[in-house]
Amino acid sequence: MTKPSRRRLLQGLTAGGITLGAVQWSDRTARARRQTTNTNANTDTHTDTEGSLSVSIIETNAPVPAGEYLRVETALTNTGSTDIRTEVTLVVGFGETEVTRRGMTIGAGETETIRQGFYTYPVPQDDEFPVRVETPHGVAEQTVTVTAAEALPSARPDSELAVQPGTEVLFEAEALDPDESQTTIWWVDGESVTSGVGGAWEWQYYEEIGADFWWHEFEDPGSHEVTAAVIPDDGPTGPGETAEETYAARWEVEVTDDGAASPSVEGVRPTERVVSIQEGDQVEFELEATDPDGGLDRVVWWLTQADRILGVTELEGDADTAVLSMDGGCHTCHVVPWVICDDGTATTLSSRWEIDAVGDEDDEDESGDDDGTGTDQLGLSIQGTNSPVDAGEFLEVTATVTNDGTETRTTSVELVVGHDPTGVDSETVTLEPGESETLTLGYETYETSQDEQFPVRVESDGVTAETSVQVFA
Repeated sequence: MTKPSRRRLLQGLTAGGITLGAVQWSDRTARARRQTTNTNANTDTHTDTEGSLSVSIIETNAPVPAGEYLRVETALTNTGSTDIRTEVTLVVGFGETEVTRRGMTIGAGETETIRQGFYTYPVPQDDEFPVRVETPHGVAEQTVTVTAAEALPSARPDSELAVQPGTEVLFEAEALDPDESQTTIWWVDGESVTSGVGGAWEWQYYEEIGADFWWHEFEDPGSHEVTAAVIPDDGPTGPGETAEETYAARWEVEVTDDGAASPSVEGVRPTERVVSIQEGDQVEFELEATDPDGGLDRVVWWLTQADRILGVTELEGDADTAVLSMDGGCHTCHVVPWVICDDGTATTLSSRWEIDAVGDEDDEDESGDDDGTGTDQLGLSIQGTNSPVDAGEFLEVTATVTNDGTETRTTSVELVVGHDPTGVDSETVTLEPGESETLTLGYETYETSQDEQFPVRVESDGVTAETSVQVFA
């Protein structure tokens, strides 16, 4: 695992968030739309085209602070004498963005309720917009309100920066309260790119550094907006509960040939890719970092598989040296340094050093078959999920598997869910030495009468990675 939040791993994982740019939420757009519609936006709208299915929005959790999860509960009543199978689509905003679609059956003479929802965009002012539930038989619409997200007290880097195409930037939304947790949803150009359910590296970074992070490589020239919506978890929160206030950090990024570039790294020591560490011995890892703009800030040293931060080395100026001393290590784990500048530009050495942890001679004799090559070792990590989802929807888990050995390997990766672990999906991959592959596993969640939170994990040959997901009733 190198950078859990790289964009290429998150494309398509909107996780209940929706693609709503700021213009679609603006009051100016709202007024223009109101002038051209006959819909009374302050009341539910009912349409019954076939005379047998009534659609009504019965409850929302609005108003919510901007950035929070907004839920819409709809009642569908079958007044006919036969069962009806229908699709229920939640459409949001003046841009009429489809958020979620579910199929369901309503028995003759029965009423079914459905909950759907999405993470709202963290607008800096109070706003209102329509939510509409559509079926082939009828629709219901209601206007909902979000209250302005406050400015996040502390974030890095500065709010305006210019970078060259291909430059990687580390964004940090610092903790509102280091003793409490928080949920952070990241947006780029109005598109939600994370789910708010972080992996092991996000959790470790928050615990050690005191910030949520997102790592992004800018490729397309022009102006881009990055936004972090921060939802504090400092109260008695749980599935379906709403924060009293939210916060947002915003960055304007200009991608231009005249912008800053990622720092460069040279003088890497040890020079060997596989570093043997005898039990009880100490080894030093060293690198020389360079930034032409003189903004070197720090190196964050990671240990993969263990998913922990080994240390942070402060840097300064346009050239500096970072050294990490390490006692022991986990066999076939990689030491991964992140070199970060004060303008957020960053670079990483994702597969530079692999640990060959060597025990004492007695241990080697007893093991008999440990040749130190690590051919039977895998790296496994969860990169993200599309949680939260509504009950009955497809839950996706994106994972990366890495062959940390020296021989080609074929392995099966399984998705296991629930407090009573159940395998629901699997995929087989073949990897060359040092090769990684990103997989998306998933399953259709079960119907539930209440909101649920439960663990999901991926497994492969005794190696596991786990995270938590939410399913709304």
